[in-house]
Amino acid sequence: MIDQYTSFNSNDIIALLRGIRMTLTVTILSIAIGTAIGIVLGMICTSKNKILSSLPLIYIEPLRNSPLITQLFLVYYGLPMVSRIILNPFTAGVLTLSLNTGAFFAVLVNTSIRAVPKAQWEAGYALGHSKFSVFSRIIFRQGIRILIPPAITLYINQLQCSAFVSIIGLADLAKIGAGITQRTLMPFAIWGLVFVFYYIISFPLSKLAQYLEKRVDYSY
Repeated sequence: MIDQYTSFNSNDIIALLRGIRMTLTVTILSIAIGTAIGIVLGMICTSKNKILSSLPLIYIEPLRNSPLITQLFLVYYGLPMVSRIILNPFTAGVLTLSLNTGAFFAVLVNTSIRAVPKAQWEAGYALGHSKFSVFSRIIFRQGIRILIPPAITLYINQLQCSAFVSIIGLADLAKIGAGITQRTLMPFAIWGLVFVFYYIISFPLSKLAQYLEKRVDYSY
C-alpha cells in the first residue's frame, strides 16, 4: 500500500503536462498583454515633452524595482482588502505578470528607439519625409531590430517567473511538481523533471535571442 502511494506513475506525467499547459497559457497571455502595455508606454517615454515622457515612470519604476512576488501578493491578497475586487489565482497571476512585463517592455521600447542615431532623423528630413514618416518608415523599423533580441530574453525571464503563481494556488508546472514531490517523496527526481521541462521550453527561445542578437547591425 505504501509503495503504491509513493510511486511515480503515468498519471503524474499527465498532471505535469497539464501544468505545462497552464504555465504556457499564463505566460503567453501575460506576454501578449504586457507587450501591448509596454509599446504604448514606451512610445510615450520617447516624447520630447519632459512632463509627458515622465508620466509612465510612475507606473514603470515601482514595478521594475520591486520583487514580482510582492506584486503578486498585493494583487491577490491585498486588493480584496482595500476593495471589493476578488480575483481567482489565474486572473491574479495573468494580471500581475502582464503589468510586470509591461513595465520592463516599456523600457526596452524606449531605449531601442533612442538607440537609433539622430543622423537617421536628419537623413529622413533631407529626403523630404515628414516627422511621422521618418519615425514610421525609418526610426521605428530600426528600433524594432534592436528591440527583438532583448524582448525575447525578457519573455524567457517571464516564463521562468511565472512559477511564482504556484504560491497563490494556481496549478502550473511548479505547483504540480510540488504536489507530486510531497506524495512520492522523490524531490530530486521530480524537480529534476520539472527543471528539464522548463529547459526544453526556454532553450530554443534563448538560442533564437542569441541568433537575432548577432544578426542586428548597430552600425547604421
